[in-house]
Amino acid sequence: MKKKHLFRIVSSKMIAVIMSSFLILMAVTAVFVFLYGRNKTDSLVKFCLTDLYDYLTFTTKWNRTTNIKRFTRDFEKLVAANGDRLFTDPNFDDEVRDYLVRCTEYNATMDEVNIIDESGKIAISTVKEYEGFDMASKKQSKEFLCLLDGTDVYVQDMRPMSYDDKTMMRYSGKAFNDRKGFIQVGTGLESYQEEREKELISKIRYERVGRTGYYLIVDRDQKIIGSPKDSHNGEELALSVDLKELAESGKIIKEKVYGIDSYIGAGIFDKDIVVVVYPVKEAWETWNAAMIVLMIIYAVVFAVLFILINRLIANHVTKGVYCINDSLRSITDGNLDEKADFRDSVEFDELSDGINQTVDRLKMLIKEAEERIDAELALAAKIQNSFIPHIFPPFPERNEFELYAAMVPAREVGGDFYDYFFIDDDHLALVIGDVSGKGIPAAMFMVMTKDRIRNSVMKHGTDVSGAVLEVNKELCGENDAGMFVTLWIGVLTVSTGQVDYVNAGHEYPAICRAGKDFAIIEDVHSFVVAAMESMDYEAGSFMLRPGDILYQYTDGVTEARDLQENMFRKERLLEALNKDRTASAEDMDNNVRKAVAEFVGEAPGFDDITSVVLKYFGKK
Repeated sequence: MKKKHLFRIVSSKMIAVIMSSFLILMAVTAVFVFLYGRNKTDSLVKFCLTDLYDYLTFTTKWNRTTNIKRFTRDFEKLVAANGDRLFTDPNFDDEVRDYLVRCTEYNATMDEVNIIDESGKIAISTVKEYEGFDMASKKQSKEFLCLLDGTDVYVQDMRPMSYDDKTMMRYSGKAFNDRKGFIQVGTGLESYQEEREKELISKIRYERVGRTGYYLIVDRDQKIIGSPKDSHNGEELALSVDLKELAESGKIIKEKVYGIDSYIGAGIFDKDIVVVVYPVKEAWETWNAAMIVLMIIYAVVFAVLFILINRLIANHVTKGVYCINDSLRSITDGNLDEKADFRDSVEFDELSDGINQTVDRLKMLIKEAEERIDAELALAAKIQNSFIPHIFPPFPERNEFELYAAMVPAREVGGDFYDYFFIDDDHLALVIGDVSGKGIPAAMFMVMTKDRIRNSVMKHGTDVSGAVLEVNKELCGENDAGMFVTLWIGVLTVSTGQVDYVNAGHEYPAICRAGKDFAIIEDVHSFVVAAMESMDYEAGSFMLRPGDILYQYTDGVTEARDLQENMFRKERLLEALNKDRTASAEDMDNNVRKAVAEFVGEAPGFDDITSVVLKYFGKK
């Protein structure tokens, strides 16, 4: 089967997807703009009418509740000031009745006030013929008897009254605090509507619809009785439609109001009509905001379109690129057995074959280089090992001490070293050092350092400070690579057990006194060697008595790490040394190395591990 070129595959798929997406997008845009803009305007106008009705209902009920509580409190003060004459003195009824009548004349929303006693009958009323009426006798009035059973306030909606079912009243009741009974206030339909009309006019005086829209309140003759800041009160609202019919239809129409094209809706509130006026200009501004939303939709659609196109490209181009790239990444990470094998087109066939051929050639060259490097490293390790003494016991004819040392590099070659030699028949020099860095450069610097130290110590003898000072100057003058070395040099006077030493930035030694445990001896300490030419090195000394043991080491021991990056540290070193203080020098060193190996486990070697063990017996 003949394979297609990549360009033809992508082009044909892309054209089909773009055309389909464009047609769908245009259809959605046309429908959405029309429906969204008109629906948003209608919803705003209707919401304003509903919100105004909810506000008016809540405010009227809240005011009635607040007023009845306040009136009851004032009335209770009146009764309290006159003792209990309300229930004992018949003449007091007239006085109370006169007081209640004056209250109704003062408060336009109170047409009737009744005082109900503990038996549920009207004791005193502003309408004298109501007195003696049993509240339990009619359904409407009976509801208020809950005020005798613990209810504090009870409010009814406008309904026919019990005494005269042809008269509409709205009653509110409040129980007395200090005695059985309650006070009831009634508002007639006309007073109730006047009260709501005042609330309505007050509400719309500063209320806005959107940013520039507003409310108008008109009577049934379409005369304006309420407007923003009372600016149009008394004017006649001239429209081409009947507002009552508009309110009953629930429709939103377009009309010119005071010379401005506006959308208007209407609602009937008691005997008045509320008109919502919303300018067309602002509505279009809102629709423009809707267009911004549509622009976002465009962006989303084109993003989807891009994803689709990208998916097509991914299936035929990017997938291949990623596949080839994954193979290359695996190869660069060291997996030379990886094969590039993406073959969806002629181009990828050739690319995969080219990569595979290149890798095969690279594997051949690496194998040849590894063989050369292995041979060179083996030779370097052999040369380095030849510079370090490793025959034990080193001085079999001497029975004043037992000496053992070992070095295990973290790599094939490393920077740690040790040395021991007699300066004369009574002075044994011990050297241990750690060159900064790893590998062949560290090994070369180690060889040079070790040679300088031996020559300098042989020259200066027990003046170890002078010996190190001379070595430091020589190494600083030849240290273009910026390397340095930590050193511990000690000269043991075999006959007395005195050790004169210099510690140049190295680990503190561990010493075991006869019959006691090993302990780290922290004493004189100086700066590293080969870092700064103008340095002084202070010498220290201590005594070894028969049975004492000296253990010196590099930081590869205490800083050995396990898989969790925890370090071996000095505490574990001392524990390993104290495991068997009677062991030979070699076995004692092996105990430490075994403890380090068990602690490190499968973790790779962190640093060279070098140690020197000296067991001092003295003259025998």
